[in-house]
Amino acid sequence: MTRRGRCADCARDGLAISGSRPDGAGVCGACYRAYRPKTRCQECGELRFPAVRAGGRSGSARTLCSRCYRAEQPKRRCDGCRRLRKINSGRAGREGLSLCSTCYVRHQTPVSCDGCGRPAPPAVVPGGRTATTQVLCARCYEHPKRPCGVCGRTRRVSAKATTDHPDLCLTCNQAATVTCRVCGHLTRGRRTGIGGGPACFACILADHVTVMLTGPDGRIPPALLPLREAILATGNPQAALSNLHRSSRRARHVLADLAAGRLPVTHDALDSRGTSRSIDYLRALLVASGALPARDEHLFRLETFARTLTAAAHPGDQTLIALFTRTHLLRRLRRRLDGASLQPGAAYRARAELAATSRFLTHLRDRGRTPATCRQMDIDAWLVDVRRADNTRAFWSWATRTRHLPPLDIPTKTSSEPSQFTPDDDRWALARRMLHNAAIPTADRVAALLVLLFAQHLSRITRLTTSDLHHTPAGTTELALGPTNLVLPEPLADLINQLPTPRADGTAHHLHDDAWLFPGRHPGKPLHPTSLARRLTALGINARPDRNTALLDYARQLPPPVIGRLLGLAPGTVDRWATITGGKWARYTPPSPTRNR
Repeated sequence: MTRRGRCADCARDGLAISGSRPDGAGVCGACYRAYRPKTRCQECGELRFPAVRAGGRSGSARTLCSRCYRAEQPKRRCDGCRRLRKINSGRAGREGLSLCSTCYVRHQTPVSCDGCGRPAPPAVVPGGRTATTQVLCARCYEHPKRPCGVCGRTRRVSAKATTDHPDLCLTCNQAATVTCRVCGHLTRGRRTGIGGGPACFACILADHVTVMLTGPDGRIPPALLPLREAILATGNPQAALSNLHRSSRRARHVLADLAAGRLPVTHDALDSRGTSRSIDYLRALLVASGALPARDEHLFRLETFARTLTAAAHPGDQTLIALFTRTHLLRRLRRRLDGASLQPGAAYRARAELAATSRFLTHLRDRGRTPATCRQMDIDAWLVDVRRADNTRAFWSWATRTRHLPPLDIPTKTSSEPSQFTPDDDRWALARRMLHNAAIPTADRVAALLVLLFAQHLSRITRLTTSDLHHTPAGTTELALGPTNLVLPEPLADLINQLPTPRADGTAHHLHDDAWLFPGRHPGKPLHPTSLARRLTALGINARPDRNTALLDYARQLPPPVIGRLLGLAPGTVDRWATITGGKWARYTPPSPTRNR
């Protein structure tokens, strides 16, 4: 039977007494958190409040924290979707149904949504906690997002701004102002941070990281010390602490094994634990902190893909695929790299060529052929019937040259003319919007203007560094896109000089290389072209048509050599665009240096 009485801490009567203070006085559940001891979870290895104890009332054989205990809870068959899922206890038993959380929402009484007009369970109704005057379903309701007044990140608003505090996100709203028992500072933290007492976020982060990286001998391995210092050097320990808690269990287990010595600090050891975003980020942190040597990840993944593809191919084709990969594909890429890292686009094209090669050899076997007995009709049927069959041309050229294929007629690839263009009025309207709309992030505005005005590839934009910017004594800003620096107009020059934009303080913030104008999420890496494409698409920028229109405009007005030197384009590319526009620049003579004197 639950014992009720007066709490010795908060002095409220009639509360359920959940525990005792060290002096034996009973306290309620809210106050008991300050005295509740933490134990090490036997699943994740972290010091947390135990949800179940070994040999306790739950019958558990291990002491587990609440997060690990929930993960091990058995799943039951949902009466709604018939899948094995965790059951929402609020619905089960009330109507005799065992429903998961998804089906629990669906079984609410549907109403007509004022946004889409369809009957659906209501997410918000008038008169509720939100300021809406409509009945909206979950698809139509948008949670407000604004910059948090504490951490500065644009997130969902948990507490609206008042005269006492600004808008707060969920993480900052839960933080209280405490006097830290470790450093003695009066700042934001948790009332039960360390040892059940109040502590600031900086001390909690230091304690959490130290416990996480300490091995069985009570010391942190020397290889992981730079990682600890990098995490503790963050300007926002609250955000870093939140990021560590949100990281996946797999990454935390890998880090615990590295600290305990069960796993060596090598790339091969991390590869043995599979691939995930959290492990990739952990690898980037270890590389940036010096614990691991740098590795060309795109080239490594291409080699792994080639080995997997070769092993899955027909035994009679494995030798030929491996030979093509080793003597042509990888050799060509390494020769072009010359010490640089492989770009994502080149890695994707190489994967497509390998996959097409494997499918073509399977196509021959289905027709009762081998590469040595291949006929012209087999290649023609492949080109007609298979989507993206042009990716096989690299293999055909190599196999014909090395006599693995008979001397057949390999049709040359006919390049189609550009067909996607943006009207000039629309392109200039987009450029004016990017120049003057301060609500758009500066990095997105600069990237969009480089596409709209200077016809740059997204992969080239993401590789720009601060060394590509040059400031002349005359006060102008020049950008090196090609052999000749390009003088930027004043509005764009002001924007690009603000790059790279300050990053929100997070985990290992100072490990990021400020040399990239468009830094990525991983330390020391630029922004991925695909991520930039998504951001520009959300702004109404379609890179290919906008770039084609800009190139068409340049080809009509300037000779091909000038375009190539200013924009960093290959001679074949600018000659092709000059042909498309009908320009006649064959007699153009570049000005000699003496003419400018």
